Amino acid sequence: MSSSLKDSSSQQEEGLSDIGRSTTNCDSNDGDANNNNNERMPNWKERIDISIAKSRKIRGSNFVQISTINYETMEPRCRTVVFRGFLKGVPFGAVKEVVGGGGGGGGGDEEDEKFYDCVMKMITDLRSNKVKELEMFHELKKVGREGGNTVEMVWWFPKSNEQYRISGRLQFIGSNGPLHSYTDCQATSGSSGQSNDYFVAERRQQWGNLSDMAREQFYWEKPGIPFVSTSEQSKGVPAGGRDADGKVLPPPDSFLLMLLYPTKIDYLKLGDNYRQIDEWDRGDAAAAAAAAAADDDAVELADGCRWKSMRVNP
Repeated sequence: MSSSLKDSSSQQEEGLSDIGRSTTNCDSNDGDANNNNNERMPNWKERIDISIAKSRKIRGSNFVQISTINYETMEPRCRTVVFRGFLKGVPFGAVKEVVGGGGGGGGGDEEDEKFYDCVMKMITDLRSNKVKELEMFHELKKVGREGGNTVEMVWWFPKSNEQYRISGRLQFIGSNGPLHSYTDCQATSGSSGQSNDYFVAERRQQWGNLSDMAREQFYWEKPGIPFVSTSEQSKGVPAGGRDADGKVLPPPDSFLLMLLYPTKIDYLKLGDNYRQIDEWDRGDAAAAAAAAAADDDAVELADGCRWKSMRVNP
């Protein structure tokens, strides 16, 4: 039997704890530090920053799986995309429009910005199924069938044997700001001009950060139609998404910045089988602090943070 087959057979027989212990570089002290209920529990964002740093040099460590629902057939859809970092300085008013939160606590948007620094960046094509599925979600909202989250991401870190299941809401940023739906490229009516300027600038910067090959894909024919030939596919596509002088062209309408606003995270670390649930509190900071003070099982984070964390059985 070849060594690869032996490895495959061995892995199939491993349990959760065995998988976690199979990597010698795994640091098993992180979960143990939370056995003391008197200590503040690190929230998921603090944990994932460390996980990303540990795996930064591993090729493909920023590949994540995104799962959505086709609301016409009620079938799941899953694909791999590239995580491209967290947004910095996102206007909190824009966050409230997507996931709710804030208000009633006496603090303004500037004060509230520090509570939500975890908007996750990816990219997609305006013509993709993901955008169509979000349009369906908005149509359901119009008839009173509003759901909760629109997506779940799974991110596995092999170096530290950690898994993050991140549920939340997707937002697509086009040339005029956040899209209202797949067929309407105008900014959502509730978005402020300041928020739109911020998102448009982020989209433009992400376009410039792409490789030449990645930019070219957004000039191709519509995704999913029958393939004719490579020459036909590349016809009319500007090389590298650049003009005749070699300067990067403005992003085409097909290029979208895809944002995930997390609202619930299910964290699992194999080896010590530590599992933690983090949920975004959509209420104001004062109410969250009062609720935590009244509940011995609730963990109130520093600075009135609106993430509520709880350790659960794996």
